[in-house]
Amino acid sequence: MIRVPRFIVISGGEAGAFYVRQLRRAVAAGKLDTDRILVVDRDPACRVASAHAGDPRVRIETADWAEWLAAHLGEASPADHLVPYHWAPHLLLGWLEGEARKAGAATSRGGALAPRGLPFEATTAAGDRALSYASWPCPPACIEPAVCPHTRGTKDWSLAADLEAPASDGATPVVFRCVHLVYGVGTVPVADILNARARLFGAVADGPRRYVVATSSHCHALATRLETSYRSPSTR
Repeated sequence: MIRVPRFIVISGGEAGAFYVRQLRRAVAAGKLDTDRILVVDRDPACRVASAHAGDPRVRIETADWAEWLAAHLGEASPADHLVPYHWAPHLLLGWLEGEARKAGAATSRGGALAPRGLPFEATTAAGDRALSYASWPCPPACIEPAVCPHTRGTKDWSLAADLEAPASDGATPVVFRCVHLVYGVGTVPVADILNARARLFGAVADGPRRYVVATSSHCHALATRLETSYRSPSTR
């Protein structure tokens, strides 16, 4: 049985309601043990509120996603798991930028990523690079099995692993892996998120640094260049 003390689910809408339902099903089937499923949404009457109101494990926090993460993610338990919304902006990049600034760094987005020759590559309105090994729409609940449900062939790729390789220009990769945990729900362990923050904190005073920050499954990713430099106390 998988033990996760708390899940942090981004979005109480249709996708979030699906993830909560699947987590509850995993608990009922004896595959998962959890104390809390915390759902973050700006709407107190979101779909999760009506669909899962009777489960004492499910709690809704009414807040903007980015604002909630900025206020609470850094204090979360390393044993918790984050369930991102698959169409969300690059929330973990924004959170990491904010944490770096708290540690005394100046941050800036570092420009376009070099093409990787993937079947799908595009720049989002926010400037992130959307990457995918799929040129077709994939269902959000795909568990990325060893045999791809679309091609019927062996899935011999991992975009997360690709992005973890050192960049050709020396930029340090910071990859938040979102991979299948249980019953169609992909998660990012909070321990991985906190470890990434610790890595940036440890390098803040060492001078300018370049990173490629990505949130990635085996098939899909958002990736962005991030540059940091130390700010002396007098310039903060």
